[in-house]
Amino acid sequence: MAEEKVEEKVDESFGDDLATLLGALSKEMEENPIEIEFEFKYPMEISGIKKRPLRNINTKDSGSMVQVRPCADEYEKKTFLGIYIGDVPIEFNIAKYTKTNILTIIDTTNPAIFVPELNKVIFGYESWWGQIKSEEELSQITDGDIDNVWYVKALKQMSEKGKGKGEVHVNTN
Repeated sequence: MAEEKVEEKVDESFGDDLATLLGALSKEMEENPIEIEFEFKYPMEISGIKKRPLRNINTKDSGSMVQVRPCADEYEKKTFLGIYIGDVPIEFNIAKYTKTNILTIIDTTNPAIFVPELNKVIFGYESWWGQIKSEEELSQITDGDIDNVWYVKALKQMSEKGKGKGEVHVNTN
């Protein structure tokens, strides 16, 4: 029985659709801005402080094994076995809504992964990582794997289409 090869087709209009969506969103934000201040001038009037509830650590897959390839040069593109801790708060931001004078405290979360070999926590924003679901998936994350991520493909496609048109270019290498 001959094995049938299935080729994945890339939707060529994806980059155009994404650019259109981002353009429309940008225009809407310019025409109807939410008036928020992130840089404060003192003295200022505050009518209240609102703290959004701290998001719980995402423990759905906590403890699962992951492969993680840190981006920093010191790791020499090596992939490590890691243990997913969960999405944890990494910073807090304060915003002031101009119309109400209410300060709002907002947390930002990111995946945290403990890497036993390094005895260190590596965050999602500083690495390429993925959950290991089977023994076969326990492999190195390669440059090819990174190049095949949908948003990397989209950024490269948008960069290629924008060359010579005075648009912003994104270097994904």
